[in-house]
Amino acid sequence: MKNKKWWYYALWIFAILLFLPFVCVYGVYRSIINFKKTKNLLWLFAIVPLLFFGSAGVAGYVGAFTGDGNTRIEQTTSSSSSKDKDSKGAEATKKAKAAKKAEAAKKAEAAKQAEAAKKAEAAKKAEAAKQAEAAKKAEAAKKAEAAKQAEAAKQAEAAKQAEAAKQAEAAKQAEAAKQAEAAKQAEAAKQAEATRQAEAAQAQAQANDPMVYVTGNGSSDVYWYGTSRMPSNTNMNNLVQMHESEAKAQGKRHSLRE
Repeated sequence: MKNKKWWYYALWIFAILLFLPFVCVYGVYRSIINFKKTKNLLWLFAIVPLLFFGSAGVAGYVGAFTGDGNTRIEQTTSSSSSKDKDSKGAEATKKAKAAKKAEAAKKAEAAKQAEAAKKAEAAKKAEAAKQAEAAKKAEAAKKAEAAKQAEAAKQAEAAKQAEAAKQAEAAKQAEAAKQAEAAKQAEAAKQAEATRQAEAAQAQAQANDPMVYVTGNGSSDVYWYGTSRMPSNTNMNNLVQMHESEAKAQGKRHSLRE
């Protein structure tokens, strides 16, 4: 870095002394801003020397314009010093109380905000729990409804299968009854045909070899075709039936009374 000339620093010092009141006013302004931001009392104490030097600068300006600069600077300096000494304690106490109140208000506001945030968080958790419980109940109701519908469908299917089985059994029984009836009718027809054939055979046999009656328990020498013309003293309990061919084979003959 290139070394500056002595007159460079002299110009800076002259400029600061020339604009000292403005520099002090700006310093007071910045101190107040920094105190509002940090709440540090040191910034308030920094205002006192700035006011002192600012007052001295203003007195210097007035003395330069009126020609009585030294007297006015001394008066301004002495009055500023006395006023600063008298009001320093009161101002510091007042500002300390204000700072304390501001700090208490800040803490109260922070506590209030924390309590509000805590209540909001609790309300949010309660709402979330309520929604979760409602969702849980809705899910349980949905599952119960699904199970109910599945059970109803199962029962309907079972009833359908039972009805189908019942109808199949009824059809099977009807078919069995129909077949039994057909078999019964066939058997009846067969028996009727057998009876008819037997009767026809019997009729044919009777026509060719009729049945005859023999008295005396079959010991009589004659046989009869009927009982209407037998003697009145014939014991009907001693009649014996046999074919005519059989009677002839035993040497019997037809009764001449018949």
